[in-house]
Amino acid sequence: MPRNQRLADAIRSSGRSLEDLAADVGAHPKTLERWVGSGRLPHAATRARLAALLGVPVPMLWPEVPGAAHGVSEVVGVYTTRNELSPSTVGSMLDGTTGHIDVLVYSGMWLWDTVPRFRDRLLERLAAGVVVRICLGDPDSDAVHLRGEEEGSGDGMASRCKIAIDYARPVLDADPNAVRLTGATLYCSIFRFDDELLANTHFWGNPAAASPVIHLRSRGDGGIAANVLRSFERVWDQAQPLPG
Repeated sequence: MPRNQRLADAIRSSGRSLEDLAADVGAHPKTLERWVGSGRLPHAATRARLAALLGVPVPMLWPEVPGAAHGVSEVVGVYTTRNELSPSTVGSMLDGTTGHIDVLVYSGMWLWDTVPRFRDRLLERLAAGVVVRICLGDPDSDAVHLRGEEEGSGDGMASRCKIAIDYARPVLDADPNAVRLTGATLYCSIFRFDDELLANTHFWGNPAAASPVIHLRSRGDGGIAANVLRSFERVWDQAQPLPG
């Protein structure tokens, strides 16, 4: 059986030793190592106890186990708000990309402002042959102005879109097909780094930064991640190239 990377990540994040966790669940440390290394499945009661100790839902650690949450195997994690998403996490996914980077936002200013060297790293990925597609909000569109009104920022959203466009110009210079503008209503901002996806939901009147982010790992043509990617493609196909 394959290694249970989710369990390994949860244990590492907890800061607890294998010995302490094993003692708390009534198992030998070697047994806990086998649960991680070989993907062996603990008994149901032990799974529940270990998940409670790690503060992670059972289906997140063992998504293959049938149950009420079966089918969430693509879900790597959920952030209560986008503000909880570390820029270093995004930077790590960005640097590890070898095939595709897709970004669908109105402005995405947090990327340019908080992820170190975000633009330069995008250019590095482009130079390495990665396909980069950045879809930004059209500052003159009705949808962008309505979002600003709904979030209470007035013309602030359109202004941020204009700044983001300026930030994206060097990417456009490197690849004339890399940046487009959209006037579509966004229900979710999308960030794709190969098979890793971040879906930032939009609650009405709530800034995206204060709304949840679902971290997904694509597993093929079906499931949640595939649906997110189809949404991106629909918007991208209707978006207009950013003039040079």
